[in-house]
Amino acid sequence: MTSMDILCLSVLDTVTKFKAYLLRASFLLALFFQPASLFAEKVDYVFETESVSSIGDAADDPAIWFNQADPTKSLIFGTDKRKGIHVYDLYGKELSFSELGATNNIDLRVIDKNVHMVISNRSSGTLGYWVFPESNLYEYFSVNPTNAFTEDITHYHLDANMNVYGVCMGFVNGRLSAALTEEEGPTVQMWDLTTKKVVGELNIISDEENAPKTGNEAEGCFFDDENSRLLISREGSKGYLKAYESDTLRIIEVVDSRDENIIGDPEGVAIYKTSDVEGYIILSSQGGNEFNLYDRVSLDFISKFIINGVEDTDGLDVTNKAVEDIFPNGFLVVQDGRNLPSNQNFKIVSMEEVLKKKLSLLGLIN
Repeated sequence: MTSMDILCLSVLDTVTKFKAYLLRASFLLALFFQPASLFAEKVDYVFETESVSSIGDAADDPAIWFNQADPTKSLIFGTDKRKGIHVYDLYGKELSFSELGATNNIDLRVIDKNVHMVISNRSSGTLGYWVFPESNLYEYFSVNPTNAFTEDITHYHLDANMNVYGVCMGFVNGRLSAALTEEEGPTVQMWDLTTKKVVGELNIISDEENAPKTGNEAEGCFFDDENSRLLISREGSKGYLKAYESDTLRIIEVVDSRDENIIGDPEGVAIYKTSDVEGYIILSSQGGNEFNLYDRVSLDFISKFIINGVEDTDGLDVTNKAVEDIFPNGFLVVQDGRNLPSNQNFKIVSMEEVLKKKLSLLGLIN
């Protein structure tokens, strides 16, 4: 073999190796920039509710009432945003349904052995506020399969003077409050539920330039009572999750957006508590059929997970309270926007599986 042949082979070998390096580098870069959903852990749901009665996009938002006396008799309230409120047991069996109109979102708090509940009613343009005695609440809905939200129960229909959309309930400076969002608009009303009056307003686009006035409304929200924060998720092309000071309504920071870890619309949001002030924010990243986890204190993104068989989730709720032999670390309830061939419903997930499959790998739990 001549020197020239050897030189040519050497050059060809170098080129081949260089191409191999480029191919490897391209593969690694492609792997690095793959959608996060490819790396999301998958969990199974344990139970599912009976379907809502309305066809199409109807089920929306759940709220959990945890029965301290008998956890197996806890309740799940689920909105049918075309008709009213379904009430399910822990295993998904429907106990009761009340026709209240287009009830979009729902939230509740327990105070002095009473269950305080708020509902955004799009039919009447009101903030619905109900107070149920906690004693024998499971039995109450069991023996009232229809019209359990009766006029005999303490209630208020508070006129919002806007097209209402989402709602959440919490404490602001020790006072029971509600945040009510506007459909196709930028306004979030802050209600004092003791005085039944609006005590403040938040414009969710006031801190953004050239933001569209409609089609990017807020719906999902959640009060972090112990940390004095209000979390708000906004839909549309400017979709984000933001944290505000609940008392002053000053923005703390943009937690996440479509430019980062959110795919499509950010929707339902809730907090899984590991202590009074620590825990995890759970957000429905609707476009990717995923659920994002964030650190409750730092607001940093942690990870994603997918619930097998669940798509296009709107609302969700979660509790850290244990149900012995069923949910040792509490449970998560999410709306399933598909559930074909049946109508939409809600799925119930063990938080033990969520924590075990994802957080333990990151060293965040033992």
